Amino acid sequence: MSWCCLLSSYSFFGLALLCLYLFIKSYRFKQKLASFKDRYVLITGCDSGFGHKLAKRLDVLGFKVFAACFTQNGMEELSSTCTKNVNPIRMDVTNDDSIKRAVEEVTKLLPDKKGLWAVVNNAGVLGTTSGPTFWATRADYDNVLAVNLYGVVLVTNAFMPLIMKEKGRVVNTSSIAGRFAFGNAPYAVSKHGVEAFSDNLRRDVYKTGVTVHMLEPGFHKTPLLSVEAQKKRTEQKLKTLPEVWKKDLPSDIADIMAKRFSGFVDKVGSSNLDLVVDAYEHAVTAKYPKYRYVVGWDANYIFRPLWMAPEWFSDFILSRL
Repeated sequence: MSWCCLLSSYSFFGLALLCLYLFIKSYRFKQKLASFKDRYVLITGCDSGFGHKLAKRLDVLGFKVFAACFTQNGMEELSSTCTKNVNPIRMDVTNDDSIKRAVEEVTKLLPDKKGLWAVVNNAGVLGTTSGPTFWATRADYDNVLAVNLYGVVLVTNAFMPLIMKEKGRVVNTSSIAGRFAFGNAPYAVSKHGVEAFSDNLRRDVYKTGVTVHMLEPGFHKTPLLSVEAQKKRTEQKLKTLPEVWKKDLPSDIADIMAKRFSGFVDKVGSSNLDLVVDAYEHAVTAKYPKYRYVVGWDANYIFRPLWMAPEWFSDFILSRL
């Protein structure tokens, strides 16, 4: 047999294996749980945005949902628009006592011998900071880490006995900033922390039947990325900025930064919030959920290549953005 024929045979065999792998992967991705109606899910951050939409989505699918809200208005809105399968509860993910009361309430409402099929740590904030990394203060970091990192850790730990009881799932919201740090430093630090916590937890519970999953969304046009809110954050930061940084700034720096922020979000941000909610749904309902969901065209086609590229290249590209 000639080298040409041998190479052709190996190429055909390799292509066949690749096609088989892709077919099996696609088949497994589409497999759903047999039943949803007797499964209980806790979601944090249900006042608005992704958590709010997910609570309503799981309600339609037949799940029993504990929708944790920070505000009374959030609870009332869900109560008035969802079926009795959605039970809004009050919870501040930054407060130990609030989390403890939520655990007691959920435990009391669960049927005997039932646990939580999933805990979705969706609550998150962008924080109070704006501007370069060296502008951020301890308070800026404390504000973001309290919700985005400590909230995820403390809620997960508090509800873990109920998750283990059901051999359920933990679904944590990270971000592309959890893989590739840029822009808002406290936010990126908090999301890198979520990645580390989730990886550690997944390995710790590997033999218990509990699984751990992460969402890594790109930019989506939620209230979190409001240009008006970003301008207010910038103006507030400028008021407290040390003179050493403030003295050389132009008088209209807040407008300049708001314009750049708006331009960036308009270019890469998506208005399709269902992309993230679809990923959440799959993580909760799939028979074989992914460990990581990279969500959004910007996350997959801009930032994924950048976090795989050498630093000199990614730094050069980001400095132009």
